[in-house]
Amino acid sequence: MQLSEHRPDGYHFIHSLGNRAIRIVDVDWSESLLLTPDQGVRPWPINTIEAIDEVALAPIFEYAPDVLLLATGRRMHIPDWTLQRQLLQRSIGVEAMTLDAAARTYNILAGENRRVMAAMIWEPEG
Repeated sequence: MQLSEHRPDGYHFIHSLGNRAIRIVDVDWSESLLLTPDQGVRPWPINTIEAIDEVALAPIFEYAPDVLLLATGRRMHIPDWTLQRQLLQRSIGVEAMTLDAAARTYNILAGENRRVMAAMIWEPEG
């Protein structure tokens, strides 16, 4: 899925999402990651939504986005209430969605200069 051909200089946008990788600023990523428009990409050692713990949340809390787009894989998974509460207690809005939806939504919000973070749990197609 092609998402963005043009992006403002200095900002990290998702160019495309395919079967094998997420392309961000001309680099393919085939692992779970955290992405922000201003700080870029960092690997995130999470394979399932159930694996998200305090250690996994630490870089999210540190960045303190206004909204966290939680990409739960190719299919939608609802985060448990404990996880949602931890984020909301720190005034971080959370929206769980598929990888495809998160990629599109991230580019829109980043393009609006919103303080957004995408936490993308990588799941190859197939």
